[in-house]
Amino acid sequence: MNKARRSFRLTLLLGVGWAVGPATAGADAAGPAPLQASITAVTVYADRARVTREAAVELPAGTLTVAFAKLPGWIDEESVRLALTPADAAEVADVRIQREFLARTTDQELRQAEKTVTDIADRLAALDDEKQTLEVMAKHLENIRVFALDKMPRDAALEGIKIGDYAATVGFISSNLTTVAVARRSLEQRRRELQPELGARQRALSDLQTRRRLEQCTVVVSLRAPQARKATLILTCLMPGAGWEPLHELRAAGPAPEQVAVTSYAVVSQTAGEDWNGAALTFSTQSPADILQLPEPDQVLLEGRPAPQLVGVKAAVSSFSIAAKNYAEQNMDWNRLNNNPVGLEEVQRLSTLNGRINRLFAELSLRGTTSHFAGEGRPLVRADGRPVRVVIGRADVKTQPGILAVPAKTLNAVHTIALTNTTGRPLLPGRVALFEGGAFLGYTDMKFVAEGEAFQLALGMADSIKLARVLDQKKSALVRGSRTRIQAAFVIGVENLSRQPAGVRLLDRVPVSQDREIKVYGVDIEPKAVPDPKGLLEWKFVLAPGEKKELHLEYTLEYPVNYLQTPAPAAGANHEMQRQIQDLEAKF
Repeated sequence: MNKARRSFRLTLLLGVGWAVGPATAGADAAGPAPLQASITAVTVYADRARVTREAAVELPAGTLTVAFAKLPGWIDEESVRLALTPADAAEVADVRIQREFLARTTDQELRQAEKTVTDIADRLAALDDEKQTLEVMAKHLENIRVFALDKMPRDAALEGIKIGDYAATVGFISSNLTTVAVARRSLEQRRRELQPELGARQRALSDLQTRRRLEQCTVVVSLRAPQARKATLILTCLMPGAGWEPLHELRAAGPAPEQVAVTSYAVVSQTAGEDWNGAALTFSTQSPADILQLPEPDQVLLEGRPAPQLVGVKAAVSSFSIAAKNYAEQNMDWNRLNNNPVGLEEVQRLSTLNGRINRLFAELSLRGTTSHFAGEGRPLVRADGRPVRVVIGRADVKTQPGILAVPAKTLNAVHTIALTNTTGRPLLPGRVALFEGGAFLGYTDMKFVAEGEAFQLALGMADSIKLARVLDQKKSALVRGSRTRIQAAFVIGVENLSRQPAGVRLLDRVPVSQDREIKVYGVDIEPKAVPDPKGLLEWKFVLAPGEKKELHLEYTLEYPVNYLQTPAPAAGANHEMQRQIQDLEAKF
């Protein structure tokens, strides 16, 4: 069923904004001139892209109507913007967005294409019938041959065989078998000739049916120039079918570097219907949906509630949801017709990426920040959904190497580097690929790091540091009575097995009770350290080559006998305390 053509008119007042304006009378009398436009710039967001097209225009004095034709049918109509360079070359008098099907085939054309496919399919079916007939004939001839071979010896024993009869039998069987074999080969040859034609006709019919369903957009622009001159017409619009995520590389010359090379990438994928070839790429954490209307400050309504409620601005109604629906329904067929085949796996992967990165960038906005990054170079990003890495930042950053040990969690110490983000840009949350001396060490994760903010990264295991954390049985006890009491004494050992001094930062913790039924007392720490409000302890020291060091941690924990049998929430302070007590009891 034909879909009604939808169009709307907008007039762009250059340097001011959009306003409704009258259509230019007679501007389309001769039809709009199609422009030779190319994609020159793309800004990629979490789940869409702002695509910029440019086209050279020869402006006569007076009115000229031109068209950006054959655009995918899922452009966001309300996001369309137009501009001229130079700005005073002309004014945009009128803008119309027209939607039409790729092919307006008649019912007769469709029936003719279907008849062509049916005719070839019927011819192939007739060949199958002939083949079955030949198979029956061949089976009969085989039965005759077997019967003759079985009968001739008996006839020879009883009355002899006439040579003429034998020759006639053999000749009959051979001649007919040869005839059947020739007919079979002829059938197979005719089938091989028809199969490609059937495939081509079926593809043509499928394309015809697809083109009847697919829409394309045409942006028709009327320009009014005071005098003849050359100019460039620029069209921008939002399109679904694109997304990106941040990725970082950190390269160090050795395990304890004083400087590292940090490279940030945007990993971009798109199935928006057109390749981006030679376009300047920009990547943004901003949400375009948040800037469709003038921002207003929130109101604070107390209404007798213990905490204020923030009432925000109503979300603007946009046409992006319509564009996204058209994209979901049409993009795979569109890309196939334009030689950009996209598989369901790529479409699903991009959809998953859009959702995940939307949530990530929404979390960034809660920090009151958005970021924009210019991509290096102008790489080819095909519309097949395959990811392309684009460099969005490079910097050498000074570091302070160290070794982190948390023996309560793991007996493997790790090399760390302390950095301050001096790259001149924020570092977005994402995976970090670690390299040391050209060798790939693996991946770690990084949270958002603002410009000038300090952070730490792990660079792999510090094999030269030996750790131990054992329960001192002489000073430890588990006593059960009206209440359970655990007296725990730990001996923590750290040893430098290397021939170089090693600076170590060692972390441990003492329990912190947030339940009045649980008591923690008798805390004794050697060397002296003061736990923070969460109970975390930190020691910093330098071990000489071969040096060993012992640390001691003691405390008493007292709690109700049935504490571990009392259900606790799956998350929260009580659940964490129960887990720690269970681990502690298991040591006795």
